[in-house]
Amino acid sequence: MKQTRLNIVMRRFTSLLLCATIAARPSVATSQATSPVVRASTGWAYRVASRPAQPRGVLVLMPGFGGTFGDFSDFDSAGTERPALADSLSSAGIALVMIAPPAGVLFGGASHVRQLEDTIVEALRTFSDHALPLAIGGFSAGGTDAILLAERCGAGACTMPHTVKAVFEVDAPLDWYRLWDNSVLLLANAPPRANVTEAKLLRTAIEARIGRQPTRTSPAYLAASPLASRSRDGGNARALTVLAVRAYTEPDVQWWMANRSGDYYGMNALDAASLVRILQLRGNTRAELIVTSGKGFRPDGARHPHSWSIVDQVELARWVVSHLSN
Repeated sequence: MKQTRLNIVMRRFTSLLLCATIAARPSVATSQATSPVVRASTGWAYRVASRPAQPRGVLVLMPGFGGTFGDFSDFDSAGTERPALADSLSSAGIALVMIAPPAGVLFGGASHVRQLEDTIVEALRTFSDHALPLAIGGFSAGGTDAILLAERCGAGACTMPHTVKAVFEVDAPLDWYRLWDNSVLLLANAPPRANVTEAKLLRTAIEARIGRQPTRTSPAYLAASPLASRSRDGGNARALTVLAVRAYTEPDVQWWMANRSGDYYGMNALDAASLVRILQLRGNTRAELIVTSGKGFRPDGARHPHSWSIVDQVELARWVVSHLSN
């Protein structure tokens, strides 16, 4: 137990050192070290976590708002930080690239998504001259960005040579009206244990995208939100009909009630279920909802269902490989 807690503390400390070069363990497919963090011409940051000699595809992975690339890493027996997905992907010829927006940017508009696309192109150019199939995904707001980019590409608006084949989100907020409305309710009532600071941040960020006092039929909301859960076609989510899609969530409502004075309406689980339901009704047989229980923990060991740890990373790697190998 003492050793486990020591590793947790070390992980959090190391994740703050974003500009350090991290040595990678040798794997079947590659022995190249993880690259340092690079500031792209777009202002975004990226790190090539692993790159096989002849990559057959790429997973683009994005942390949540205020998170770091270290949030996706574990420690090996030598105490070296290593993204847990890297070796599983490398052995199948899939590169892993982690990307994050400039600090403080949350729920960007159309130019934000174009910058993400341009950052992917710039990052992949450092190790391949070929057009490669992509899987994209992320945790929390990183998952929101992943869905937005997949929708952009699914609508035929992407200009990069790389093709998005699969997308996943891990407890990401997708329906911006629901998120705005819940933030307004929380700020009006200010129940005990509620995260008022976060609610203010969310309300400000969303109103910058869909305007003040939006409704579920507001043109700005329907044009910008990744998901319109009360629209028959899901709004922008309809562009995901032909893609492989996964949504992860751990809907522990008892935790939210006890620790944040919240209920189901304030949980991103609603968006995950709505997204998959709508896509399945539209005929997408590769849209999956992954519901977990008791797996959500932060790097410091604290219980929190809104955590990257709800993902079975080995199984996720198999899913990514299955859709990039065809």
